[in-house]
Amino acid sequence: MSPAVPRPFERGPEEGNFMRVCAPILALASVFLQTSNAVQACGDKFVLVGRGVEFHRAYAALYPALIVIYAKPEGHAAKAISDPQLQKDLKLSGHRVLLVENDALLARALEADRPDLILTDVADAERLSRQAAGAPSKPTVLPVMYRPTKEEAATIEKSYQCRLTSGDRADRYLSAIDNAMKIRVDEKKKRSRS
Repeated sequence: MSPAVPRPFERGPEEGNFMRVCAPILALASVFLQTSNAVQACGDKFVLVGRGVEFHRAYAALYPALIVIYAKPEGHAAKAISDPQLQKDLKLSGHRVLLVENDALLARALEADRPDLILTDVADAERLSRQAAGAPSKPTVLPVMYRPTKEEAATIEKSYQCRLTSGDRADRYLSAIDNAMKIRVDEKKKRSRS
C-alpha cells in the first residue's frame, strides 16, 4: 500500500478548527485596531500615535494656585525654577505665578498676594517655612533639590511631602503642586468642620 499524497487544496479536520477559532479573533482585532480610542486606559489619552497634544495645553490644574517662585540668582535650583518655560507651563495649566528674587519682594508677596505655595531652592526651604507660617495665607513650601543623594532626597520628601529636583520636567512640578494643593484643601475642610 502506497502512502497517501496530500492534495494541495484539500482541508483536513485541523484546518477547519483553526479557521473556526481564528476568524472571530482576527475580526475583533481588526475592529480594535481601527478604533484605538475605544480601548484607552487611564493615562493613555495622549500616547496614541498621531494624537499627541503638547502637555501644557492638555493639563488643567485640579487646584489652581497662586505660586510664588523664590529664586535667588545664586541658588543651585534657581535656574530651573525661574525658567520661563516652567512658568509658562504653570500658567497654561491654570496657576498664577509670581517670581521674586529677594527677601523684600517675598515679604511683600506674602502680605499682599497671599500665595498658596512657595517654590524654592532646598537651601532656603527651612527659613521660608518659618516665614510662611507667620504669613496670612500660610503658604506651603515646595523645595527643589539640586542633585541630591538618596538620603537627602528621602529626608526632604519626609519633611515636605514633596520630591522635586532641578532636572524634573514640568509634569512632575505640576503633579507635586496638585498634591500640595490637595493637602491644603483637605486641611481647610477639616478646620471648617471643627
